[in-house]
Amino acid sequence: MKQFFKMAMIASALVGVVGCQSTGGESAVVVAEQNGKVQSVSTFDALQKQYSLDKTTFDSVDDFSIYSEASYATMVEEWAEAQEIFLEIEKEPGLINEEYSMFSSGSYAAKYMSLVAAANSEFTKLKSYKETADVVLSDAIAQMAYLVEIDAKKYYSQEFSSLNTQYKALFVTVVENDIAEAQTKQASFLTNAKVTEIKTTLKIHVEPLEKEFSDLSRKGFKAIAPISYGQAKAELDKAKKAVQANNRDKALIIDVVAKTRFQLDHLKNMAAEVKLLKAVKNGQFEQPVLEFENKLLSISQAINGDDYRNQPLRMQTESVLVSVQNMHEINNTADLEEKIKELQVQIKTLEMTVEKQTGDRAGVQKQVVVLTQQLERNDNLINNLNGVIASYKEKEAAGKLNKEATTAQPATAEQTVTTENSQTEKKESTETAVAEEAPVAAEPIAEAKVETK
Repeated sequence: MKQFFKMAMIASALVGVVGCQSTGGESAVVVAEQNGKVQSVSTFDALQKQYSLDKTTFDSVDDFSIYSEASYATMVEEWAEAQEIFLEIEKEPGLINEEYSMFSSGSYAAKYMSLVAAANSEFTKLKSYKETADVVLSDAIAQMAYLVEIDAKKYYSQEFSSLNTQYKALFVTVVENDIAEAQTKQASFLTNAKVTEIKTTLKIHVEPLEKEFSDLSRKGFKAIAPISYGQAKAELDKAKKAVQANNRDKALIIDVVAKTRFQLDHLKNMAAEVKLLKAVKNGQFEQPVLEFENKLLSISQAINGDDYRNQPLRMQTESVLVSVQNMHEINNTADLEEKIKELQVQIKTLEMTVEKQTGDRAGVQKQVVVLTQQLERNDNLINNLNGVIASYKEKEAAGKLNKEATTAQPATAEQTVTTENSQTEKKESTETAVAEEAPVAAEPIAEAKVETK
């Protein structure tokens, strides 16, 4: 039996070989072309690095499914098969260069790279579709993103599902390169999506207010406080219209919702007060009136200490309002603004003073530098004068010695005259030297005095 099974396997293999030969060289050429296009990987380390890069790429392709479901499905399928082959090689690295199948000449590594190449081909198509669709269907893409943002699916699941089907069909027309049809269908989608968007916004912001107002109506608040009831209803209608017309204006929605909420609370409070008055037994309303009057008195006492209880209740209320208005006028911001202006003037004055003092300081520093230079020149002059005086004293001492020598040895009249002339010349020479140095000293000192002033 085993031998028969073995013979059957051999026969099957031979049939496969004959079949391959019958195709001529065509299959071999295709395989050669594929192998030429597929990057060669012969070591497990190289394949592992390549797998890491491929995994990073294909783990971030989820957003591309909308552009072509067929291409996306093919890409995912090819990549899944490539991952399976890598896991086999990872378990047994020796398989990397072995033939993947007895019916093909490619190795495990070549098969992996071939599958990745096929997945990359589909990914390239998807990126091309995305490039076109992001331009042609930009409005639809933004609209769908906003519906997801406000969670329209939560409030209107069936309508959202229908819109999603219509939305996906837009990308099919882009793949088919029918741009005109895509734009026509986009206009229809935007119209339907806008309706759902407005309904969702009203559901979130206005419907809770309508429900509360409806509950108050059932409880008979319209009969209890008809005026306040009418005010609340008018504010609710106004809010609904505002949200319908400006459903993406968040600031406006917050404002109209707050105003409606205020009127509903006012209605409830007013109804409660009316119920209290109706509950007074035997028509004894004095106590409620006294309580209200005491509240007015507390306010007037807090403002200015006045007591208006000698006036009718309506006039008491008006007097309190006048007191409040006067209080606001006394605390008018005009006085504060005037004070701020005065402070600003003072600040500018101080800034000018600081600036002037800074300038004066710079001037004083310059004067200090000039005076320091002048002192240095004066020191040099004094040293020169001291040298001249020392020289003069030496010459004077020499003259005394000559005079003593002449006294000891009487000289002729001619010698005496000659000696006196010589001394006179020396004296004139000394005075000339002093006179020449004196102007040098006088000029810097005079300059220093002028600059100091």
